[in-house]
Amino acid sequence: MKEGISNPKTAFVFSGGASLGAVEAGALKAIVEYGVQADMVLGTSVGSLNGAMYAFNPTLAGVKSIEDVWLNIKVWNVFPPSPFTPVFNITTYGLNLISPKNLRKVIIENLPFTRLEETKLPLYIIGTDIKCGQEVVFNKGLALEALMSSVAIPGAFPPQRMHDYSIVDGGIVNNAPISTAVRLGAERVVIFPIGVPSSDQEPKTVAEVLIRSFIYLLNRQLSTDIQLYKDKVELVIIPPPDCIDVGPHDFSKSKFLIDESYAKAKEWLKNDGFSANPDAHPHPCDVHTPPLNLIEAVIPKPETKATTRVKEGFKHSTRDLKKSLDEKADEIYTGLVKTSDEIKEKLFKKKKEEKSHDEKE
Repeated sequence: MKEGISNPKTAFVFSGGASLGAVEAGALKAIVEYGVQADMVLGTSVGSLNGAMYAFNPTLAGVKSIEDVWLNIKVWNVFPPSPFTPVFNITTYGLNLISPKNLRKVIIENLPFTRLEETKLPLYIIGTDIKCGQEVVFNKGLALEALMSSVAIPGAFPPQRMHDYSIVDGGIVNNAPISTAVRLGAERVVIFPIGVPSSDQEPKTVAEVLIRSFIYLLNRQLSTDIQLYKDKVELVIIPPPDCIDVGPHDFSKSKFLIDESYAKAKEWLKNDGFSANPDAHPHPCDVHTPPLNLIEAVIPKPETKATTRVKEGFKHSTRDLKKSLDEKADEIYTGLVKTSDEIKEKLFKKKKEEKSHDEKE
């Protein structure tokens, strides 16, 4: 770790992790309240969305706007349930199973700028060229297209073709772009990791298995980068909540994630203060420093019966459907109440104007 630098050039690094990106919003709020400021911002995948909004408005008000996005986003805004898209694309040799239209709409509605050059802080968005595995770093141009490239989970969303690149999720090669921040001249790198899903829950679907696998791969990459750069620059890792019981595909728990990560960051700042801590906390999926996890191979437990899997899957799907319907009902009710209030306000204003007009006559 570099020492003796009074005002180190500081990079905020936001990593990917689907719905767990809400963790970054809570932690960022605590850090901004503490008075830490960035000189540059880097983001990968969903972290690129958080980073972009913060780079545009690096204040508590800017953090509040990030929170608002997370509190209003629903799973169908990112992963719309459509059996047509995967069937059509598989049969026509397409490269994606999910339509990116809803996600593009969410970004358009919430992004307060058009070009990357418009942000208050220098912004760097990380992507991956799927043709050769090379990192691609956006630092200028159309913000929407840079973000859509960085969040393009391979197989789920289509690659973004521009110049000679075919760009997908930056997390494939550099999920927490510490190395990129160092190459850009950062002397202190502040990392906002998302943590890992709770180990108390076993994945119930193929999608959950794949998403968890992806999250673990990303965390292993982070643990490697920490070991590589901890003696070269000042690394400050904002500790995420411990083993959060939320899947990276579940967008209904954003408030919980924000509150938990905010409380965790505040506790850390109170106890340890804002300082370099590459070895202070255990890092998930670290294969470099912990003792070997030696176990004995035995006869494994039998695979769950198909009938049991169907019952559990139906129960799981029913619960998710009920949750989605409840959220939609709440959204409709809120909209109706808002519309009713607006109508009442207009009628009151109209009566007041009519009364004022009559008095003048």
